[in-house]
Amino acid sequence: MPAEPAFIIAYQNDDSWFPQIAPQLCAEYNACELAFDNEIGKGNFYKVDIEPGLRARKIEVTFNKPVKFLRNSTAHPGYYILLSNLSEQCLETTTQEKTVKLGYNTENGLYFSSPQLSASYNFLPGVAYHLIFIVITSDRLQNFITRQPGAQLDILKTVVDKDHPIYHFECMDAYFMSLLKEMDLQLHAERANNLLLHAKTLELCYHMLQQVEKRQSKNNLKNIHHADVDRLNEVRQQLMEHYQEPCPTIEQAARNAAMSPTKFKNLFRQMFGQTYYQYYKNIRMYKAKELLQQQKMNVSEVGYMLGYQSLSKFTKAFKDVFSITPGNLVAD
Repeated sequence: MPAEPAFIIAYQNDDSWFPQIAPQLCAEYNACELAFDNEIGKGNFYKVDIEPGLRARKIEVTFNKPVKFLRNSTAHPGYYILLSNLSEQCLETTTQEKTVKLGYNTENGLYFSSPQLSASYNFLPGVAYHLIFIVITSDRLQNFITRQPGAQLDILKTVVDKDHPIYHFECMDAYFMSLLKEMDLQLHAERANNLLLHAKTLELCYHMLQQVEKRQSKNNLKNIHHADVDRLNEVRQQLMEHYQEPCPTIEQAARNAAMSPTKFKNLFRQMFGQTYYQYYKNIRMYKAKELLQQQKMNVSEVGYMLGYQSLSKFTKAFKDVFSITPGNLVAD
């Protein structure tokens, strides 16, 4: 039996985003929220205009049929897109005839695309999707880039050029995930905290541009075989699930990934942008920050839960990552 054809939702990244997609979804909308619950599916879309040239959007949706969002950027150039998928299910994303599985548990956790490129996003029926978009104009992004240090500035001005198309996929590291969770809490129907959204959005853009610059400045990057990608993701997933336990040695992790320690170290850093041990440390510290902000555990309890017998060692590890002690974080 042939597969059901996808229901196409066509749109452009301009000020009339809601008016464009609402009739196609048979949805109701106002200035900041779009909602629908019908034969197409059920969902809520939120948008916040943070400042001129900088917007945040959030999609929480489950469709009853295959749906393809088709973004056409040719008629309204000037908008860069930073898309993150926080869903358990990957989102199939196609740009320039290249299709990837976009998801936080893959090597393609975030997607950055320039104005000239069209793209499509394929939603499977019966899957709960949770996406966050950042929409930023070329002028706003160029203004941001000109404030970067000289070495980064030269590379970024070459890469992020409004007259040349670029798309880039990046792994969702612990830092990205922490920023997105904080932004996610502010993107809802009630009034959002624009000041916090503004700060976190700029942090997110800055971190993405740093990753773009790092990859462009290295000429020795190797293509990673898909089997190695799967094994590295398994190692990464184990670190995330067992953050309370001592970190397995590189030798142990390399054996689990069926690689030599040297190959494992090099590919892990290339794929995730950090060394193996630094990545594990960041997972633990971002989890500690999340727990402390929930205010259900004190500093000593969080440190002990993470296996630190010494409060001073936990405090130092936390400060190495966030430049603030866990005590000061709670006090603030």
